[in-house]
Amino acid sequence: MQSAKRRISPFLYFILLSSLTNLIFLLIGIGLLALCSVKLSGPVFPIVVFFLIWKGGLVGFVTWVSHKNANNKDFLVKFIGIYFGRFFGIFIGGILGYEFSDITKQLTIIGFIVGALIFYFAGRWVGSKVSVLVAAQLDKVFAIPEFQIMGEVGEHKSGKRLASVGIILYAVIFPFLFVVMGLLMSYFEVPTGYLHEMLPISRLVAIVLSILLICLPWLMKNRWLEKYQTTTSSPESVVYWLGSVFSIVPVLYGFLLFVAMGTSIVELCIYAIASSIAAVIWHVHNKVSVKPNMD
Repeated sequence: MQSAKRRISPFLYFILLSSLTNLIFLLIGIGLLALCSVKLSGPVFPIVVFFLIWKGGLVGFVTWVSHKNANNKDFLVKFIGIYFGRFFGIFIGGILGYEFSDITKQLTIIGFIVGALIFYFAGRWVGSKVSVLVAAQLDKVFAIPEFQIMGEVGEHKSGKRLASVGIILYAVIFPFLFVVMGLLMSYFEVPTGYLHEMLPISRLVAIVLSILLICLPWLMKNRWLEKYQTTTSSPESVVYWLGSVFSIVPVLYGFLLFVAMGTSIVELCIYAIASSIAAVIWHVHNKVSVKPNMD
């Protein structure tokens, strides 16, 4: 019964949904890598796990701001799963493909690329199923308040300021937190680069994917607007946050190259700068007003 459910704010709901979905994929990834005898020990492993867990909260914050602007819960539930499915799919698939090709004495580069592509598309499909399932379980326990129409100008301006603060934090502070972590790892001499032989091909893949993800929102903007016109009350807001999230991803690739393949801190900084600039440019040219939902 609805009355028996515990009321929870949309903010906590999306943080919880994103964190649980992220944790499920993280556990699946650790399990698959362990089954394939991939090295999961050493001081660098818990650091990477910590950042991946923390990332779930950040994605939850972004989706909450989007929900506050557009009241698009159903879309965001699926988006969270698709995002994490793709994110983990690329890296898990690449590592598994590399390990399998090494065992079978085939070209490891081809194995890495094939594995990443297969798990990328599989993760997109599985991801939405996982997040929808998690949301269904949360909905059995929690009830979030109905979206309220913002009738006062003060609330409208407050919502716009909140969105602006959120994107600034996400676009500027978040990428350079990875740089700070990289500097700390170097200072404390945390061992990195245990997959150094994969650095050339991994760097190439990371550069190509980074350019693709930065350009994708600009290329797909009109198509996304048409797609979400019938699924959400504010397709502009959805496309805005999609572009913001895609713009940030390159710094994650840079941090992975730094930790696993042993690239330099300077290269990590380049990825962080690219992510921040891409996100800020997207924000400047795609500002979306916080509009009340009149449905």
